[in-house]
Amino acid sequence: AAGAADEARAWAVARQWPPDTAHALCTVLRSRGRTLGAVTFLRGAGRTPFERADTLYAEDVALRIATALDLAGLVGDA
Repeated sequence: AAGAADEARAWAVARQWPPDTAHALCTVLRSRGRTLGAVTFLRGAGRTPFERADTLYAEDVALRIATALDLAGLVGDA
């Protein structure tokens, strides 16, 4: 049990946002009506907060990522 807890803790630590993260923008990865996941964009404290134009760009990037994953067959059928 301790090994599994240590493994889970290491997994979480490896995926933490950088300490200087001040702004985050998440959007859904969707293709053909299916939700495949999410993508998160981060900015440090020295950068400006995300604006509407950034949101539109993030949504476009997410659509391209989801389409590529779907076409590559990297997403299993639900």
